[in-house]
Amino acid sequence: MIDPVSALAIATSAYNAIKKGIEMGRELEDMGSQLGSWFGAVSDVRNAEEEAKDPPLFKKLIAKGSVEQEAMRALFARKKIEQQEKDLRELIVWRWGTEEYTAMMRDRIKIKDTRERTIQNQRRKMRNLIMNTITIAAIAALTGLLIMFLIGIIQNVG
Repeated sequence: MIDPVSALAIATSAYNAIKKGIEMGRELEDMGSQLGSWFGAVSDVRNAEEEAKDPPLFKKLIAKGSVEQEAMRALFARKKIEQQEKDLRELIVWRWGTEEYTAMMRDRIKIKDTRERTIQNQRRKMRNLIMNTITIAAIAALTGLLIMFLIGIIQNVG
């Protein structure tokens, strides 16, 4: 995952490109890649903020800066993203209307949910693969020990 400072820089860059494009008379439809970059960067900023609430142990141990600094960075990033989102919402509503903006946000949620389900399914499959591999290895080891035990008994009897 990208760090929040870089993600915010990407979001701001994409936002500025969209804003400048609109000012220069470009159609919003022509700036789909910039919109996509902006939404992706916003998602990275929000994911980093969620991770900051419960960071991994190694990050807790080696984190630079104080808790207050991290909280302020998160607040500034969130506020900047909120303002950009408001401005972009106004541009989209102005161009296509409220219904289209609402439909776009609904589609965005569906796509996000689908991706999260896919990730969860991949993790579940990986856990199953690992558990199956461990089970097969344990069965093979126990079978080998049983065979060695039986060979030892046969050799002692004979």
